[in-house]
Parts: sequence; C-alpha cells; structure tokens
Amino acid sequence: MKQEQRLVAELYRYIAPFIDASKDVYVSLDGQAALLGVQAGHFVDETIPDLWFTIIGNNKSSHAEAKALSPKNKVLLMQSQLQAWKTSGVGGHKPDFWVAVSNTFDTFYLWEHADFSPVLEKSRNMQKTVSLSLPSRIRTFGTVIELALAVLQRAQQGAPADVGANTPPSAEL
Repeated sequence: MKQEQRLVAELYRYIAPFIDASKDVYVSLDGQAALLGVQAGHFVDETIPDLWFTIIGNNKSSHAEAKALSPKNKVLLMQSQLQAWKTSGVGGHKPDFWVAVSNTFDTFYLWEHADFSPVLEKSRNMQKTVSLSLPSRIRTFGTVIELALAVLQRAQQGAPADVGANTPPSAEL
C-alpha cells in the first residue's frame, strides 16, 4: 500500500466515529470516481481533496488533502491540483487543510491551506507532477493518533486553527 493511502486509511480509522454519517463522506476518490461525481452533480470539478467529511454537530464539511512526503520532505502535487487549488485557481473544492506523513511513516504533519497558498502561487512548474516545499507554518506529530486528534480539533472548529510557527527540520528540506 502506498504511504499516502496508508495515511488516509489510518487517519480515517481514528476520525470515523466522529463523522456525521448522514452527511456526505468521500475518501480518496480516484480520478474516474470524481469524474462520475461531477457527472452526477455531486462535485463542480473532479479535483477534490482526499478526505471530505463533517464532524457530528457541525454544519460545514471539512476537506483535507493527504500527501506522503518525498525523501527530501517535499510535497508532490499533480498539475491539475496545483492549478485548481491556487488562490486564483478555478477548482471548486480547495482543501481546508493538509495532512502528510514522512517517507518512513513516523512523522505526521498538519497545515492550513491558507498557509500553503503562497507556496502554490510561487510555482511556475508546468510538469505533470510538481514538487513543492512545505509551508512555514506547520504542526508536527509523532503518531497518527496525535494527528487524528488535531484533525478532529481542526474540523470541529470549522475554521483555521492557530497552528503555531513550527517548521520542519531544515536539514531534511
């Protein structure tokens, strides 16, 4: 199993009991499933985040994009994601926040989309896959359980959390 899929599965395992099952829940839809969702009127475009859920008691859904970092702690995005999720992007389903895991699956990250937007904006790369640095404001965790708790707290707030100014180790970037 790819690290990104493993991250989504593990994260979902811990947050699932707190998700309102009466509202839309989407987990890691591939391109074909997302396209079918567009055709059925569920989505305005096929570029959607990996986790789409609503915490019990919330009215607003949360959208999180999951990534497995490269060995140099870079985030790999498809060009379609980059173009859709830039501030000026036409994507209808921008992530609210991002989660990631290290290459060795022992360090977990959480950051706000608003903090990542400047990184997306700076990219002029037109290749199919784009490698980007992590944003400067980021939270780091030692276990997926800690990450899940932070995701639940973030989703419960329904708005950007104060994620502090922790930065990833510069030696790894």
